[in-house]
Amino acid sequence: MTAKKKAAPPEDMELAKLKAELLRTARETKGQLGLYIKHVETGREIAVEADKIFPLASVFKLGVMIETFRQVEEGSISLDERLELEPKHYCIGEGVLQYLAPGLKPTVGDLLALMIISTDNTASEMLWKRIGLQRVNMMMREVGLAKTSIYIPYRESFLMSMGVGPFKDLTIPEAARKWKGMSDIERMKALNETERESAGLSVDDFRQRYGRIYGAKAEKKFKLQRVYDEVFDNLGTPREIGMLLEKILKNEIVSPQACKEMLRLLMMQKDETSMSYLLSPDIPVALKSGTTAASLTNAAIIFVSSTSHVVLCTFFKKIEEGYFEKTLEAEAMIARKVYDHFSRVR
Repeated sequence: MTAKKKAAPPEDMELAKLKAELLRTARETKGQLGLYIKHVETGREIAVEADKIFPLASVFKLGVMIETFRQVEEGSISLDERLELEPKHYCIGEGVLQYLAPGLKPTVGDLLALMIISTDNTASEMLWKRIGLQRVNMMMREVGLAKTSIYIPYRESFLMSMGVGPFKDLTIPEAARKWKGMSDIERMKALNETERESAGLSVDDFRQRYGRIYGAKAEKKFKLQRVYDEVFDNLGTPREIGMLLEKILKNEIVSPQACKEMLRLLMMQKDETSMSYLLSPDIPVALKSGTTAASLTNAAIIFVSSTSHVVLCTFFKKIEEGYFEKTLEAEAMIARKVYDHFSRVR
C-alpha cells in the first residue's frame, strides 16, 4: 500500500497558479526571463531562473546609490559636497547633465536625485568616480551578493564599443570574447586606458561619433551592439538585486534615515521603460529600471499596503528584434498580476 502524497498547502497552490499565469504572460516576449518575487512579510517566493546572470542596464545605479549613502554615513563624503562637472564625466544616453556646460557644481544629493529619478548617466559617472569604482563591488560582497558585479561605468562602456581604449582593433564579438577572459585587474586597466584616451573628448563629438556608428537615434544599435551589451555591462541576478531592495526596505544596509531617503528617490523614478505603468498612481512603487540593446530590467518594491510589501525583479535578456514593446508590456502585466494577487492575501 503506497502512502498518499500530502496535498500542497492552499497558499502554495495559489502561488503555483500565479507562477503559471506569469509564465504565460512572458511567453510571447521572445526573450529569456529571470523572475524573483518575494512577499517580504511572509517570506513566500516565486523564482524563475532567479540565480542566472543578466545585464543590469541602469539597475546598476542601485549599487552606486547605496555605496554613496554608506560613505555619507561614514563621513567620507557629504550630501552637500559639490562636484564639478568636467569633460571626462560626460556620458550620452539618458539624462540632462550631458547638455549642460562644464563647470557646473551640483551637490552629491543633487546627483543622487538625477541618477535615480531621471536615470542620468553623467550623474552616475560623477558619483561613482567620487566614491571609487571598486567600492561598489566590495560593498556587494560585504552584504552577501556573490554573483552581482557592478564595475563598469556607462561612459567607458559606450566608448569601448566605439573603438576607444584597448579593443580598437577588434570586432565587437572579438572584444566580447577577450573581455570575458580578462581578470578584474586587467579590466580595471582597460577602463583606465579608455578614460585616459577620452579625457579631452567633447560630449558633442562623443554623440556624433556614436551616431555615425549606431544611428542618430541608435536605430542600428540592436544588430551591432547586442553581443557587446550582454558582456560589457554590469551583471547581476534577479534574486540578488531583490535581496538589495529588501535590505533597503528593512533598514539593513545603511541607517534607517538613509534607507528612507533611498526609497523616496526610487518612488520618484521617471522612466517610460518601467513596469509600473499598469498600476494605479496611488500605489507606491520603489523602482529602478533599465534597458540595453536586447535586455529590459526592472527591480521594484510594491507597497501593497502599509503592512504588505512585495519585492519584484523581472529581468529579460536576449530579446529578439521587434519584441521590445511586447516585453515592456509583459513586465507591466506581471507587476499588475503580482499586485492583484497579494492585495487579496491577508
